[in-house]
Amino acid sequence: MSESPRSVVWLNGAYVDESRASISLRDTGLLHAAGVFTTMRSYGGKVFRLPQHLARVRQSCDALFIPIQYKDEVLSAAIEELLSRNEMADARLRLTITRGAARPNPLHGTQLEPNAFITAAPLEPYPKEFYDRGLTVILLDEQKLNPYDLQAGHKTLNYFSRLAALREANRRSAGEALWFNVHNYLQSGSIANVFIVKSNTLITPPTRVDLRDKAVAEATTYPKSNVLPGVTRGAVIDIAKDIGIDVQYAAIDVNQLLDADEIFLTNSIMGVMPVCRIERTPIGADKPGPVTRRLAAAYAEAVVK
Repeated sequence: MSESPRSVVWLNGAYVDESRASISLRDTGLLHAAGVFTTMRSYGGKVFRLPQHLARVRQSCDALFIPIQYKDEVLSAAIEELLSRNEMADARLRLTITRGAARPNPLHGTQLEPNAFITAAPLEPYPKEFYDRGLTVILLDEQKLNPYDLQAGHKTLNYFSRLAALREANRRSAGEALWFNVHNYLQSGSIANVFIVKSNTLITPPTRVDLRDKAVAEATTYPKSNVLPGVTRGAVIDIAKDIGIDVQYAAIDVNQLLDADEIFLTNSIMGVMPVCRIERTPIGADKPGPVTRRLAAAYAEAVVK
C-alpha cells in the first residue's frame, strides 16, 4: 500500500512538512481569532490576481493592528515555490497572518511575535451540475451582520458563525446562506460575495471603500458595510464593465432579492456560481440566466490568460 504524498507548507520563511509545522499555544490567532487570511486559486501554477489578494491582506492587517513581516515579493515567491514543491498546478492556497504570541517586554511593553503561513491543497472544484442547474440558498433570519464591528469587511479568523450558517444551509440541502446586516439589507453569503441582475444591470452591495463615493453613499440607506472586497468580486466587476454590462453598488432588501432576474455568487474557488432558488422560491426561469452565463464565460477566459 503506497503512502499518501506529504504536504509541504511555508511557515515564517521556511518550508516544512505540514505534519511538523507548529505555532505557539499562546498565539493570539488561536486564543482570540486575531488574524486574517485569504483563499486563492492557482491555474496552471499561477495564482489569479495574486497582487490583489496580497493588497487586501495588507489593508486588513493595517486596519486590525496585525503585524505583517514579509514583503509581497517574498510571499509571491513562497507561493510559487510551494506549488512546485507540492507538485501542484491547479490548487487551493491559503495565506494566514496572525498577531502571534504576546510577550511582555520591559522596555517596549507588550511585544508581538506574528506568524505567517501558506498552505496548498489539491483543488476540489464544485460539481459541474451546480453551474448547470444553479445553487439553492437559504436566507438567515437568526443572525445579522454588524457593520459597526471593527472586523466588518475583513476576512478574519473569526469564522465560526459563517461556517455554522453554511452547515445549516447544507442541512437544508442548500449550498450557501445569505446574510443581511442589522438594517436588514443583503451583504454576502457565508463564503461568497453576492450579485443580482435586474433589467440587465448588475447590482451588488457596496463595500466600505465603495461607500467613500458620495453618489454611492447617498444612494445607500446604511452608513457602513460588512461586504468583503472579494478579489473575484472585483474581477467580475471589471469584466462586466469591459463587456458593456452596467454595474451599480446599491442597498438590496429581501424583496429586491426575491424579485431579481438573476442571482450569482463569487469567490476564488467557485468563480461565478449561479443561484437559481432561494429556499423554495425560483429565481428567474429557475436556471442560470444570460448575464450570469456571459460573465461566467468571460471569467473562465480571464483566469487562464
